[in-house]
Amino acid sequence: MAKQQLPPALTGDERFAWLHELLDESLFEADLGVMLVYLIDLVKPKLLPFLADQFSMLDEAAWLLAESSGARRDLIKNAAALHRFKGTPWAIREVIRLLGFGEVGLQEGLSNKTHDGAIYRDGEYVHGDPTAWARYRVFLERPITNDQAALVRRLLLSVAPARCRLVSLDYTTVAIRHNGVARRDGQYNHGSS
Repeated sequence: MAKQQLPPALTGDERFAWLHELLDESLFEADLGVMLVYLIDLVKPKLLPFLADQFSMLDEAAWLLAESSGARRDLIKNAAALHRFKGTPWAIREVIRLLGFGEVGLQEGLSNKTHDGAIYRDGEYVHGDPTAWARYRVFLERPITNDQAALVRRLLLSVAPARCRLVSLDYTTVAIRHNGVARRDGQYNHGSS
């Protein structure tokens, strides 16, 4: 490691010179190659599964949903925060955002709504079921395939609060266009999963 120089303003103070010598000795002996693996943007893509395993992300559905190396790198970079805030609405939104599905809306607590005109009786809320407070819906910005929906459901089981139950993954506001991109082969469904 190259010997570092003190800034000119600190060279006259003897205390900083001693501190500088101590730091030089300790950093000279340190092997920085061990730390380079955590520069996730520089790691080769074939090594990403090893980092994901180290951050307990390899066995989760999130790793299966991360289809590009960029999404996998983002997932590894944010693994500590995702584990720290697991069980919160932020974690649900963040993991779906990191996987490239865009922003999501959450609708929590599907019961005990007052009849003040703020909600409609269109089936989105449950009337008379005291256990519906723990149910939630996820509104996606873009359509997802049925196999992606199954993986997102599995992912949400590990990220969402344990007391909550997912009612549906909804993307009816971004319906599939009849332009030949999506075929009627069962890969997509009609706006909700």
